[in-house]
Amino acid sequence: MRMHEKYSSPFSYALGVITTAVGALSLDQWAVLIGIICTVATFLVNWYYKRKEFKLREANSGKDTK
Repeated sequence: MRMHEKYSSPFSYALGVITTAVGALSLDQWAVLIGIICTVATFLVNWYYKRKEFKLREANSGKDTK
């Protein structure tokens, strides 16, 4: 097996799987899937930054702020 075949063959299979997955879903199904992914991503980003803010406030509340 030559070097380029080592990479091109798995790439071709991966591209085939991606193409099959894209073709298996209708436009409506893609819209729902993307909406769900965006909603979960928004939740995770908000949770991360609220947690970070809470830790900062908790750390600052223990300090003497005279």
